[in-house]
Amino acid sequence: MEFELFDKLHLFYLLGYSLVFLFLYFGVAYNPQPKKIMRIISFVILLIKCGELFIRYKLIGEAWYQLLPLHLCNITLIFAVFGSIFRFPPFLYATFFWSIGAIFALLTPEVRETFPHFFNISFFSTHFYIIFVAIVEYKVFKLRPSLESWTASFLGLNIIATGVYFVNTVLGTNYLYINRKPTFSSPLNYFGEWPYYIIVVEFAYVTLTLLLLFLFKKKDYKIKVNR
Repeated sequence: MEFELFDKLHLFYLLGYSLVFLFLYFGVAYNPQPKKIMRIISFVILLIKCGELFIRYKLIGEAWYQLLPLHLCNITLIFAVFGSIFRFPPFLYATFFWSIGAIFALLTPEVRETFPHFFNISFFSTHFYIIFVAIVEYKVFKLRPSLESWTASFLGLNIIATGVYFVNTVLGTNYLYINRKPTFSSPLNYFGEWPYYIIVVEFAYVTLTLLLLFLFKKKDYKIKVNR
């Protein structure tokens, strides 16, 4: 059984996983050791993602070069997990700005397996976790975005994208959809041919992340990440 975009089942998943992570949020926010709880949650999410990759590689037989964590949400997941475990501010700032990609992924999920299929759990839990980290770091650990952290995140993503372009060229892959448009139906299909759609995506990224910055920045730009 598969679910369709924005049908009742899709909306049920969005609501259900939201409630799970809302519960986890209160578990972090009202715990005397929030950093410890965040590390435990992060380790669990890491195990879930590794389990998914193991199944896809060993049991399904997908090629290793198809499983590299080089799409935006997978890159952000790595930054979120290790930023939370090691309390590394640059990774946490990047997660804050890049988490917008997870929102769009949840609205248009690639996974079609229904709960309790492990791929369903992996997809929704890892993407909700990215947003969860951004919220927890802002609300609980008082991470405050600044123009400097926005600039670093923007430049960092473009440096990564440049490297991914050459990886795609060598492996014949299309991570980040930076070498060509995806073969499936996508909003990118309406943004022109390569490389024009990349310019549109860059503009959208700048617009949305600057909106995040000005909505959530505070007068005090001092990094307040608890160590």
